[in-house]
Amino acid sequence: MIDAVLLNDTRIDRHHGCTTVIETMDTLAARSGIRYTAKSPAHSDWCSDTAITNAIERADLVVINGEGTIHHDRPAGIKLLEAGEFAKKHGTKAALINSTWQANSADALRALEHFDIVTVRESASQAELTSHGIEARRIPDLALFHQPLQAETRTGVGYCDSVQGPKALALYKQMWAAKAEPLPLVQLDLEPMTTLRWLLRFGQSKSAIFNPIHAASALRATWQDYREQEAERDVTTAKVAAKELVVTGRFHMLIFCLAARTPMLALSSNTHKNEATLADAGLEPWRLVVSPQDLDAEILARSAQWHGDEAQNLDRFLSEGRSAMETLFKDLATLATR
Repeated sequence: MIDAVLLNDTRIDRHHGCTTVIETMDTLAARSGIRYTAKSPAHSDWCSDTAITNAIERADLVVINGEGTIHHDRPAGIKLLEAGEFAKKHGTKAALINSTWQANSADALRALEHFDIVTVRESASQAELTSHGIEARRIPDLALFHQPLQAETRTGVGYCDSVQGPKALALYKQMWAAKAEPLPLVQLDLEPMTTLRWLLRFGQSKSAIFNPIHAASALRATWQDYREQEAERDVTTAKVAAKELVVTGRFHMLIFCLAARTPMLALSSNTHKNEATLADAGLEPWRLVVSPQDLDAEILARSAQWHGDEAQNLDRFLSEGRSAMETLFKDLATLATR
């Protein structure tokens, strides 16, 4: 059995996409003879946790789950990259996987030299690394390994929010007007600080909450997200699979739509991940929308069906992507036993 340590366990974010990523990492690791002796949760400082550092020193392999952390020199991303050098100093193999990469510094690029395997989730990240002479595999986000339950018929339009709060609120206003169904991914609680953070995120600034009209919309959106959330991931993804169309600003909802073969419209996000993933899946570029104001009746109707080679391209993307995930973990096992 190969001993490994996982950094950036994003289940702490209570988000169906993140929990599905870790589920895939657990499933494929077990199939490849890898066991995790320690996991460091997202938002924690792994290098100040002696239990984690000691586990890395003893392990055969350290796996860093990049997800959406390593872009624009975010401090959390830089901290994760430091694990490569730490592992190398102690004779432990290191892999950065399932990552987006965008607009990071020369220091961040140099940190990649300490990793034995690097994989990114989409072609834009791969192209950026290639331009700096760094080889990275392109493997879709690991949440794509999940296969949603399929419905016999499809009906209705679903909406999911955006990681960018003002854009999320604009999406919700369109959803309310259309009487469409909300499909939240994040699992909220009603703790005062959680509720406050969720309320404040919908404004261009925190002071926006003092505008009564904005505050009413933010409160409605927050209560809706709490009321409509599903505790079980499979319930949410089954709803996705039963929709004619899903409109989303969230990357992992886009991934679930692809997995369910559900037509979608995606809003641009805080990195190039949405547009690049649509391109990688062979879908039409107009499925990426910059602003919620661009979501008119014409594009909604157009988007509710596949066009040209989209369905065939998507089938190939799913098959090849899931196969590449299985191959990756076999290669990680091989790497760790060298």
